[in-house]
Amino acid sequence: MLVSEYCAMHPKTVFVREATGLVRSFSWMDALVMSLAVTGPTYFGIASQIGFVAPADPGADFTISALIGLLFMVPLGLAYYLFSSSMPRSGGDYIWLGRTLTPIIGFIGGWGMWISFLALLAAGAYVWGSVVVPVFLVTTGYTWNIPSLVAYGASFGASTTDAFLGGILLLIIGALITSFGAKVYSRVMDLLAVILILGTIFVICILATTSNQAFISAFNNYGGVNATYSGIIQQAANNGWTYTPVTMSITLLSVPFGVLLFNGFNYSVYVSGEVKNVKRSMFYGVLVALLVSGILDITGLYFATNMLGYEFNQAAFALFAAGKWPYAVAPWLALFVPMVVANPYLSTFLQIGWLALYFWWGGGLFLAASRYVFAFSFDRLLPTSFADISERFHFPLKATLLNFVLAILITYLTIFTTFVGEVLNTTAIWAIVWVVVGIAAIVVPFRKGLPLTASKWAFIISGILTAVVMSITAYFAFTTPAVGPSTLLSDGFLLVIALSGAVIYSTRYYSLKKRGIDLSLAMKQIPPE
Repeated sequence: MLVSEYCAMHPKTVFVREATGLVRSFSWMDALVMSLAVTGPTYFGIASQIGFVAPADPGADFTISALIGLLFMVPLGLAYYLFSSSMPRSGGDYIWLGRTLTPIIGFIGGWGMWISFLALLAAGAYVWGSVVVPVFLVTTGYTWNIPSLVAYGASFGASTTDAFLGGILLLIIGALITSFGAKVYSRVMDLLAVILILGTIFVICILATTSNQAFISAFNNYGGVNATYSGIIQQAANNGWTYTPVTMSITLLSVPFGVLLFNGFNYSVYVSGEVKNVKRSMFYGVLVALLVSGILDITGLYFATNMLGYEFNQAAFALFAAGKWPYAVAPWLALFVPMVVANPYLSTFLQIGWLALYFWWGGGLFLAASRYVFAFSFDRLLPTSFADISERFHFPLKATLLNFVLAILITYLTIFTTFVGEVLNTTAIWAIVWVVVGIAAIVVPFRKGLPLTASKWAFIISGILTAVVMSITAYFAFTTPAVGPSTLLSDGFLLVIALSGAVIYSTRYYSLKKRGIDLSLAMKQIPPE
């Protein structure tokens, strides 16, 4: 029986209902802002590449590894744009993989990505509570000469309970942004975009106009702390640290961090079924978002490393790891920028941008994650109640609530246990799914009945390149401990995620088949908008 014949015979049993209930209310600007929010090409984004790579891969060139990561993302971006403009549906890659390859592969891929989104929310909550908030408090205290605020920031960063509560606050804000409909969502996200992008441009200008010598002068004895630039390097050397020169071999090891720096540039595809003029909008939501992210992040990284100096940066993180760093918070870029900003009001504005990035990020990621849940439920793979749409806001609020509750649970496990850090390799999940997306792009031109808005060669070429570069990323993800847990336990947990997805699909398949619904046939049909 043809899929079209089956659907004609069962018009009300293929999907939960004949229309999703979602509304095309997002513009091209909304799509762009959402992807930028999750990618975060901001003050924090620039700082994160240095803050994560420096302790993991001493000797890596932050700028070059980010540039290579950007180049790795280009074919993926093209594939996501082609798919999202051809099949604009909630759920994005879950829909494309299931309809292009097989339903079970689509669900396993979507299931793994959804779990990784929840883990990303938890990781963001942890970083916000343990790094972002303490740095904001401490630098504000230094800027305005408020010792009690410096002390509070230091104690906040040292307390796992405070980090957890701060993370919960972040999750609440992110969930609320995505709970009052498209109009409120757009206004809040646009306002945050103005604050954050403007602040980031100021930061880049400050970095570009501050020489290393000027930074040295500003750093020495800043905030009344008895520390000098040369003294940090000498103290680290006395503590056993040795400078690792920058080399291409170490830089290549850090490329996965460059790839992760741009993760999220394509997340507007998960709401592409709610975007007006989808072909034009997703061009901005995917490809322009990647371009903007690349320009801001790589420019900022180049000037930041020139200002700080690689040797000092390595020494600072070595001292911090040894517990001998003299400042109240870790040596992230956001600690150093206020040192060279003479105007306390401008400094505070920039630090507010540092603090607020995660509100923007949470709003984007919660929206994307909720559409995975909605799509699963609309296809009847999860309880259908999660596909309910609020009549007032036209958003799937139950799906958002589920993500919020699960994100809190994973945040707790992240902060108070070692379980998530030891077993969940989210980088590997993304890389594997992206490889499969590449394969799907190669296959889709040869599958009848699937809509295409570009030539088959655009799909095939982007698919081949995506599969190649993401296979390289997957290799590093599985073999480099600094990128993700690389143990038999973590590999086994990835297998558990895949098997659990297969079990859920199979269970629902046989359960629905008893009710006269052939899930495999239904999931070969493009769902309604």
